[in-house]
Amino acid sequence: MENGYHLYDFKGEQLREEPVEKFKQWLWRPRPPTLLSKEEQKQIRKNLREYNKVFDQEDADRGASADLAVVEHRRRLLDEWLAWRAAVEEDVKAEREARGLPLDPVEGLIKQTDASEDQVIEEIVEEIVEETEEIVS
Repeated sequence: MENGYHLYDFKGEQLREEPVEKFKQWLWRPRPPTLLSKEEQKQIRKNLREYNKVFDQEDADRGASADLAVVEHRRRLLDEWLAWRAAVEEDVKAEREARGLPLDPVEGLIKQTDASEDQVIEEIVEEIVEETEEIVS
């Protein structure tokens, strides 16, 4: 496009296209008329820093409450998971008792030995140093 401007409606449909020579940039946004009087506008500009502090504090409070809500949600999920895990462990313990198995599954795998039961295992390894092949006719 050459220098100029296009006008669109809120739906994005082009209403008008105007080419203008030596046209660089034009920014415009419709603004509704203010509901405040000139005196009220001056008063707001004068106390803007105080309003800023109040709004910053409100924003910080909202952020902290949001963080607190996330922490509480995660804590509740962790408590639910720990309760579920404890219930499953109790079920497994009861089932192992009913079947006559030891409560600790590792305990059944490890055999307790005394010093008198120690065994010495010898391993004999043969090593071939040189090998030759002879053809007999």
